[in-house]
Amino acid sequence: MINLKNGLLLAVAGALLAACEPATDNSAAKPAPLYISTKQVSTDCDIEFVSDPPPGFAHRPGAEIVEMPEVIAGRQAVGAERPIAATDAERVSPGYVLIEPGFRKQRLLIDNDKEVVATFENDYFGFTQLMPDGSRLASGNMFSDQFNEGGGNRGCIEEYAADGSLNWRLRLETDDYIHHHDAVKLDNGNVLAVVWERVSTDMVIALGRDPDFIAEDGNFWFDGIVEVNPATAEIVWEWSARHHLIQDFDPGKPSYGVVADHPQRLDINAFRPNREGKIGSPDWTHVNALDYNAELGQIIFSSNYLSEVYVIDHSTTPFEAQGSSGGRYGKGGDFLYRWGQTENYDRGDAEGRTLFSQHDVQWIRPGLPGAGNILIFNNGDEQLRPHTSVVEIAPLMNEDGSYVLGEDGAYGPTELAWEYAPTDEDIFFSWFISGAQRLANGNTLVNHGAGAKVREVTADGDIIWEYRYDDGADGPHMLFRANRYAADHPGVVAILEQNGD
Repeated sequence: MINLKNGLLLAVAGALLAACEPATDNSAAKPAPLYISTKQVSTDCDIEFVSDPPPGFAHRPGAEIVEMPEVIAGRQAVGAERPIAATDAERVSPGYVLIEPGFRKQRLLIDNDKEVVATFENDYFGFTQLMPDGSRLASGNMFSDQFNEGGGNRGCIEEYAADGSLNWRLRLETDDYIHHHDAVKLDNGNVLAVVWERVSTDMVIALGRDPDFIAEDGNFWFDGIVEVNPATAEIVWEWSARHHLIQDFDPGKPSYGVVADHPQRLDINAFRPNREGKIGSPDWTHVNALDYNAELGQIIFSSNYLSEVYVIDHSTTPFEAQGSSGGRYGKGGDFLYRWGQTENYDRGDAEGRTLFSQHDVQWIRPGLPGAGNILIFNNGDEQLRPHTSVVEIAPLMNEDGSYVLGEDGAYGPTELAWEYAPTDEDIFFSWFISGAQRLANGNTLVNHGAGAKVREVTADGDIIWEYRYDDGADGPHMLFRANRYAADHPGVVAILEQNGD
């Protein structure tokens, strides 16, 4: 692997050679400069590691269960007494639901009779997605000295063939960065992955961070996104929040400006305080999900701690992604769109907030009801909104795929395209993890991750199928994601065949 120093030496050598050559016609397009990431990638994932669950939740078999604090027990109690809904066979979507209980290696395929019809295991604990060709993409958990405080720590991405054999494995973990939470496979075979980047206190203060807003251990993590080529184990594109900042705290820093005048940038001093009003973790924004829209060439990702989702341009070069120009939309790596909490960019107040610690942001896929809209699992907040909903939004867009600011100077919409916000006996509060998925029949699969429950609801909010995972362990289980796949999905067919069905 070529490191940054060697890359710079090669660039200098190339420039000297070019100066010695005779003049040529410059009308032809020049090749893009070679991009060499400073992040190392290897194919050895090595040691598996799973951090402890929240106190009181089911752990690995044999591990000691810690008593659940009253505050967590209160969250878990919301809607917990309601019995599991009966199945409405005529309205439920056909297919199988992939269940991955936390701290269990075994993955389960559940049919509409709520029976386990097949199981499989990956080499590591983590999150699995079935690919259209029958393979499965998985993010596996690895041990990390530097990033062991972060929930959603992964470090390893791997792909298994339909027969269960390993196609490839990538280690995205060093002392300076690590893959976490989510990854998406692109049509070209590459993989987009969320990463944490560890930076020094001096660097983040130089970027305009208020020194009072630094974690007690002095560390600071920026969220970023990398595109990795599994065939070459190389990062071919990347984006980092640290290149797109604004702040009104320190006039002596280059990032200084009026926050409200720069909605395309992230206020480095916007943060979610802990109960003591301080920064308790170096994990600043805690991105927990991403998705890709091939038609628009855009990436959307979700910041749990800032309660906001963001869209960026993937058509940029890696160099353009560090700046504010270039790419299909001419904005480089700056935000094309953001939604959820306008207070983050001083174009609204707390009353206009719409997202609360959300997860699993995604574009609704072509051919599905609501195609092109954005679906978000809106977890809720213990003090501000102690219940959960699922929201669907239709941002106002131009024909070229760019986004329109609302008349109030903030990105809309102010009205939802659809919302599942159960009340009374159907209310629940899944305060972390979780997700939602639009189905072909117009229903929506809702994963109550904090209670290991999955429900399918109609557009009118009727629960027509519900499942709860329980293997008898002490404490409630959790499900990071749960997704329904058609019965003829190549990945489902392969897993059923391996199980003898």
